[in-house]
Amino acid sequence: MKTEKRIPLSGVYFKGKEKEYLNKIMDSEMISMGFYTEKFEEFLKKKVGRKYCVMVSSGTSALFLLLKASGIKENDEIITSPFSFIASANSILYCNAYPSFVDIQPDTLCLSENLLKEKLKKDYIYRDKRFINKKTKRVLKGILTVDILGNLCNYEKIENLCKEYDLLLFEDSSEALGSKIDGKKAGSFGLGSVFAFYPNKQITTGEGGAVLTDDRKLFLMIKSLRNQGRTETDKYFIHRYLGYNFRVTDLVSAIGLAQMENLDLILKKRKEVAQRYFKLLENVKEIRLPSLFNNIENSWFLFYIFINKKVRDRFILYLNERNISSRRYFYPIHLQPFYKKMFSYKKGDFPITEKISEELVAIPFYTGMNFKEQEYVSENIKEFFSTNIL
Repeated sequence: MKTEKRIPLSGVYFKGKEKEYLNKIMDSEMISMGFYTEKFEEFLKKKVGRKYCVMVSSGTSALFLLLKASGIKENDEIITSPFSFIASANSILYCNAYPSFVDIQPDTLCLSENLLKEKLKKDYIYRDKRFINKKTKRVLKGILTVDILGNLCNYEKIENLCKEYDLLLFEDSSEALGSKIDGKKAGSFGLGSVFAFYPNKQITTGEGGAVLTDDRKLFLMIKSLRNQGRTETDKYFIHRYLGYNFRVTDLVSAIGLAQMENLDLILKKRKEVAQRYFKLLENVKEIRLPSLFNNIENSWFLFYIFINKKVRDRFILYLNERNISSRRYFYPIHLQPFYKKMFSYKKGDFPITEKISEELVAIPFYTGMNFKEQEYVSENIKEFFSTNIL
């Protein structure tokens, strides 16, 4: 069976005041960064529970600014996850620092706190209150966690470790707006956190990101670096720092504000779509569904399944031929071509990440997805496994 209309992997949900706000901006002719950007920042920081928020042009620029403003510099090391979108590790390289990977938990898919402890004992010497890499002699400055696919790390243990050894903790919450662990919200951990608002996220601004923190000094520096190194106290055309143009327009922020005003409804609908998939696919023995946790509330960035890697490519092709979008998620960062070239990584270095990457497949998931569409996806998944022997 085949539907005429293609079912996308993700989709936007514009059911609020997006058009109303955009029309007001067009009528005012004031489209650069201003009122709506400030309103969006105010709304987001209150929703997450942070003191300060800076809206920027992307999640990638948000990560870079957070690290740069925190003093991460040439030859520093930051531990992070190899199972993520590549921007999380790239942002470290942008600071001329070095990413150092720790493998993930096979259930949450987030950086493993136990493997983190093992790495610190194995690869570093703790001397003069600093972790020094035995091989590279570089100093470890902090941990960049990734709230992958809406799941969260064991922040209680990771925060305690960072406090014990005076390591900075940065949280990449790009995919986890609305997620919680033990009642604490994604984006509320560490020195600072970031969100991203690409159209496949829980809410979208088209392109955009945000940095959140409780540190006023860090906030002011990020705000300055976003805007060519200017500060609010300096005269126009005075640039106190080497800054960047990571500003956004009010057009972008207006869409984001309307989305944030509907966030509770959006998260409710995404949860319902996820629950329907669990029900529709619970008896398909050839796949494994995402793990659920009593203490983690996932806001569902996307919906994914695990299948045997021997049939993965055939499975993805089968769905796409029937107008059902599907693809792998993600490719291990350490096996990306230029990471292999720069750091001599090889297959087998992070086996959990590699195994998950080989088996994880994303299927259509978005806020406005209806039961009929999900039923069509599920029936085709069942049909595939009825005709393909593992």
